[in-house]
Amino acid sequence: MAITHTQTVTGLTIVNNSDNIVSEVTVKTVSVDDSDPTNLTIEGDDNIGITTEGVTTSTSGFVAYDSLTQSTILNWTEVKDYLASSNTKINQEAWINSVKTPPTPSHVQKDLPF
Repeated sequence: MAITHTQTVTGLTIVNNSDNIVSEVTVKTVSVDDSDPTNLTIEGDDNIGITTEGVTTSTSGFVAYDSLTQSTILNWTEVKDYLASSNTKINQEAWINSVKTPPTPSHVQKDLPF
């Protein structure tokens, strides 16, 4: 009965010039409880801004747009730090747990005594 999280890059925004420098990354997190994947799956997106000031195609470590991979992007410091501090996984786990074990309602309807 474990919750697993899968993160994938679903979108890239670039600076509007021929250098194709990435300025934003969209990462989708899919959380699944293996006890009932059909009903206990939720997904959410994080949009992560990437610093582009001072970045050029000759910047040390620069990877050309056509050579980018999902692994490369998910390992960028800005992306890793953002995802590590994001509440997406926590919120999705809370939702899954609330569906599995709904909280006890504070008020309930009761049949009339007459």
